[in-house]
Amino acid sequence: MRASSQDYFDALYERSDDPWRIAGNWYEQRKRGLVTAVLPRLRFRHAFEPACGSGELSLELGRRCDRLLCSDFSATAVEIAQERWQQAGAGSRGATCDARFVRMAVPEEWPEQLGPAFDLIILSEFGYYLAPDALNTLPALANASLAADGVLVACHWKHDFAQRVHSAAAVHALFDALDGLHRCGHYEDADFLLDAWSREPRSVATLEELT
Repeated sequence: MRASSQDYFDALYERSDDPWRIAGNWYEQRKRGLVTAVLPRLRFRHAFEPACGSGELSLELGRRCDRLLCSDFSATAVEIAQERWQQAGAGSRGATCDARFVRMAVPEEWPEQLGPAFDLIILSEFGYYLAPDALNTLPALANASLAADGVLVACHWKHDFAQRVHSAAAVHALFDALDGLHRCGHYEDADFLLDAWSREPRSVATLEELT
């Protein structure tokens, strides 16, 4: 991300550990429910959540994943997310999940694991901040890191705001164009756009032998 974006987010987290009121408002709770509901499988081995912010979605993903890598380019956000994870405890996540929280500026920095390391990648509320060259590199990086049974999810706010560089539709169109991925879920309302793609072309009902 640009240096101006770094200053913007640092200032936000200096004023509040939850600058968008993600933890408490119904809009965000509902959105997190829809993000997890669109996942075509119950369990995932290893998920990657860049731009994890204060970690509220991370807590939800912890109930569905064996391992979880969460990152943000704000060191303060990473500290807040890790503290919330520790406070929540394994009991509230239903099963033990091995989670790591690291400072990382995606896509300039990418997880050290080479090859298809993740069977779930969640790209939520950050693609529209990226400079054009950075955004154009993101789909290929995600695709290369996605396992043979992997799932990719993108979710972005549709309303305009001063720091926006791209529309939600423009960000998601780049992932729609990737080879080897099939759209397995879609939701859109007046506020946000949510899409999921999978390596697996068959539907959930087909895999459950309901069709």
